Amino acid sequence: MALPASPAADPIERPARLPLPTQLLGRSFYYGWYIVGVAFVSSMMSMGITAYSMGVFLKPMTQELGWSRTDISLGQTLTTFVTGILGVAIGRRMDARGGRALMVGGAIIGGFGFIMLGHVHELWQYYLVRAGLVAVGSIGMGNLVVNVALSNWFVRRRGRAIAIGVMGTSVAALLLPTVADRMIDAWGWRNAWLAIGVAVWCTVIPAALLAMRRRPEDFGLRPDGDAAPLAGARVSARVASDVRWTRQAAARTPTLWMLVATFGLASTGMGALLLHLIPYMTDAGFTRGEAAGAFGMIGVSGLLSKPLWGIALDRFPIRRCAAAEFLLMGLGITLILASHTLAPLYASIFTMGIGIGGVVTVQEVVWADFFGRLSLGTVRSLAQPFTIVSSAGGPVFAGFAYDHFGSYTSAFHLFIGTYIAAAALIMLTPTPKRPVQPDEALTATR
Repeated sequence: MALPASPAADPIERPARLPLPTQLLGRSFYYGWYIVGVAFVSSMMSMGITAYSMGVFLKPMTQELGWSRTDISLGQTLTTFVTGILGVAIGRRMDARGGRALMVGGAIIGGFGFIMLGHVHELWQYYLVRAGLVAVGSIGMGNLVVNVALSNWFVRRRGRAIAIGVMGTSVAALLLPTVADRMIDAWGWRNAWLAIGVAVWCTVIPAALLAMRRRPEDFGLRPDGDAAPLAGARVSARVASDVRWTRQAAARTPTLWMLVATFGLASTGMGALLLHLIPYMTDAGFTRGEAAGAFGMIGVSGLLSKPLWGIALDRFPIRRCAAAEFLLMGLGITLILASHTLAPLYASIFTMGIGIGGVVTVQEVVWADFFGRLSLGTVRSLAQPFTIVSSAGGPVFAGFAYDHFGSYTSAFHLFIGTYIAAAALIMLTPTPKRPVQPDEALTATR
């Protein structure tokens, strides 16, 4: 008869419940790096597709279906808007249960949504797919879910962990425009969407099922793999990482609303540029292949710069990193407007791509630094609907500017201004005052 396990064996058994090995080549391996790998795959197949491939499909779809660029842009806006609303609903669930089920469900629905984009014939069908299937899929396997998970698993190394995770979007920017362009030429745009949807199923679902877990404490581990309490760890502004915030407490801080305004301004041009940059280049006389290649420079510069952004975020003041990212975006747009041949255009997009390389990395680290990791989903979901308004309006404004003025110039000039304003505002944003915790309040009353 087998003897029952002694209570002393429990601490040894708990880490064994992790689904993947934490010993590689005889050395300990922190499980959080598997979460980084899942984030890489998910960011490539969610934000990477919605942000970096749609521009290639814009002209083939408008030419066959007879839609305007404003029509296509409104679909992007609907996706962004619905994603923001859904973010409110999943924030607390993320903090309580983690993102594994959300990611798997998002990949199933999102992959089906991409497939259905290849079957639309009427504008209302396109809007229904974008605002329904694609939006639900995007929130489930998108940045909010994966980066909240990363912020839970990493504190000291949060900047570089998030930077590596979101490098998947840079790989998407480097590869997807060219791959999508060739699939469209070979199979047509409808079958190209089919291939993209199947690719989402084959990559994100297995990765999330196998590796995604909520936070290290669930398995007897500490963030970053530390063996000792984090109180003595060398960190920057992350002293609030173990503080719990309620939505009411966060909403009473000026910091939250200043961050909402900052990232709202910064996101106004982001979706518009990713959707309309390839059409802007083809309108300027470049072939679709040349435009896709130039667009891929966003991926090249992102791959090169994201590790550097991660290191910078771990070493330098977060506000300065954010301001630098915003100003690089504005500079890149300015240079693009001044470029009329291919080589300067590549250099201009490369410059803008360095700024884009910091977009997700900087934003996620800012929120985690200011409000901590334990309630990050709750706080982020509170801010999400407000930032959605500006980010959703950018693509439509750019499409409207083109349809009515025959050029993107006025829209691009506006975006330069929003990035400069965002850089100024982030420098003025204060660190929030630590909320009173329940145990502290009880002690104070004794």
